[in-house]
Amino acid sequence: MKNLLFVSIITFLLQSCAPLATIGMVSLGAASKEKGIGTTLNDNVIKTKISNLIFKLDKNLIRDTKIFVNNGSVLITGKVKKPSEKIEFTKLSWSVRGVNEVNNELQITDTSSIKNIARDIASLGEIRARIMSDKVVNSINFSIDVVNDTAYISGVASSKEEMLIVKNHASSARFVKEVYNYIIINDDER
Repeated sequence: MKNLLFVSIITFLLQSCAPLATIGMVSLGAASKEKGIGTTLNDNVIKTKISNLIFKLDKNLIRDTKIFVNNGSVLITGKVKKPSEKIEFTKLSWSVRGVNEVNNELQITDTSSIKNIARDIASLGEIRARIMSDKVVNSINFSIDVVNDTAYISGVASSKEEMLIVKNHASSARFVKEVYNYIIINDDER
C-alpha cells in the first residue's frame, strides 16, 4: 500500500511539473540512500508541520530561520528578535509527533542587559551540567532555555519521576527565579 501511494505521488509530480519533480527526485534519492525513503519522508513531514505551526503563529518569524530534521532530530537556526519567540519555536517543535530531539540555536537580536545575558548563560550551563550528570535522566530528550532568570524546559520524559527530576534541576539553578515546564510524558498521545 505504501509503495502504491509513493508511486502515485511520483507519477503526479512527474506529470504536473517535470523539471521540479526531477530536481525533487534527485534530492530525495540522494537523501534516501543515507537514511531510507521512509525516514526521509517522515523528516520532511515533521519539518513541514513545524514550519506551518510557526507560520500560523507569526508569518514573519519563518523568514530569518531555518529548520533541519534528521531522523526526528530538529535543528533550528537563524535569528529572532525576542527571547519569547525562541522559546515558542522549541515548544512548537516538541508538539509535532515524531520529534525526539530539539536543538534550538536561534540567535536573539534584541538582547537585554549584558548582566542578564551572563546570568542566563550561567544558569543554562548549570542546568545542563546537572541534567547530563544525572544517571536517571536521558539528557538528549530535553531542551532548556533561560531568559531573564526564567527557565523553560521542554521535551519528552519517560516517566513523571524523570520530569520532576529535570524540573528540580532547573529550579535549583543559582539565578533561576521561575521555571516553565513544557515536558511531555512519553505515554502521552501526541
